[in-house]
Amino acid sequence: MTLSCDSLASLFDRYDAFLIDQFGVLLGGTGPYPGAQDALADLAKRGKPVVILSNSGKRSAMNITRLVQHGFDRDHFETVLTSGEVAHSHLFQSLGRDVPKHAKAFVIIKDGDPSPFEDLPLSRTTDPNAADILLIVNRDPSRQIADYRPILQRLAARNVPGICTNPDLKMLTPDGLMDSAGFLAQIYTDLGGDVRVFGKPHRQIYEHASGVLGRVDPKATLCIGDSLRHDIAGGAAAGFKTALVRTGIDADLTDLQLERAIDASGLVPDHVIRSFSLDH
Repeated sequence: MTLSCDSLASLFDRYDAFLIDQFGVLLGGTGPYPGAQDALADLAKRGKPVVILSNSGKRSAMNITRLVQHGFDRDHFETVLTSGEVAHSHLFQSLGRDVPKHAKAFVIIKDGDPSPFEDLPLSRTTDPNAADILLIVNRDPSRQIADYRPILQRLAARNVPGICTNPDLKMLTPDGLMDSAGFLAQIYTDLGGDVRVFGKPHRQIYEHASGVLGRVDPKATLCIGDSLRHDIAGGAAAGFKTALVRTGIDADLTDLQLERAIDASGLVPDHVIRSFSLDH
C-alpha cells in the first residue's frame, strides 16, 4: 500500500462509535500524548460513544483510575474494557467446572501490583510444583526475561494450564519498548505449555465491547490502535473499521518501513493517522 494519512477530525465525522486503544494512542511510556485529552473531549461533545479497549492485564476500574489521574475526564468515555477484565469474567465462570474452585494459582505479576483475581476463591502459591493454574498478568520490568524461564519450564513440565491477561509482546516504558506478558505466554507455549490468551486480537474482547456500545453498526464503529498485530487484525476480524496511529510501538518506523510491514503482514488498516490529536 502507499501510505497516506487522514486527519483525526475527518474520522470523527464519518463514524458513530469508537474503540480506542489506551497505550500507544492515549498514553505513551511517560504519560498522555499531546492533544489526546482534547480529542477525547471533542468526541464526547459530538455525542459519540467511546470504549477504551486495552490489553492491560489489570481490571477495568484500575485503568479508569489511571486515565483520570492522567487528566482524562471520566465523562468522556463509556468505560475502559481490559483484557484483564475479560479474563476475570472467564475464570469466574470456569471455577468449579474447568478450574477447581480453590485452585492454587502461580501468578506472574509486577512486584507490588494487586492480582486482578484476588476476589476469586483461589489461593496463591509461589511454588511451581504446587500450582494448579498459571496466571500471567504482566511482566516486572525490573526482572530479566531469563529469570522467568526456569519457572515456566517447571510449570510446563507439569502441564499446568495457563491464562495470560495481556497478549502484548511489547510494552511502552519510560526506558523504551520492553518484552511484555504476551512474550512470556509465547515462551510458555514454546515450552509445551497450554495457555489461553485474552485481549486483542482475540474476538472475545470485541464481543464484550459490542455489548457496551449496544446497537451500533460495526461498520460505523472505528477501532483506533497502534499495533497491526493486535488492533488492526483484531478489529478487522471482528467486523469493525480500523485506523492505525503512528504513535506507540511502531512510532520509530519510517513511512516506507511501515508500508512494507503492512504489505508483508496483509493487515491493511482502513485509515492511518499521525496521532490521536485534532492538530493532525
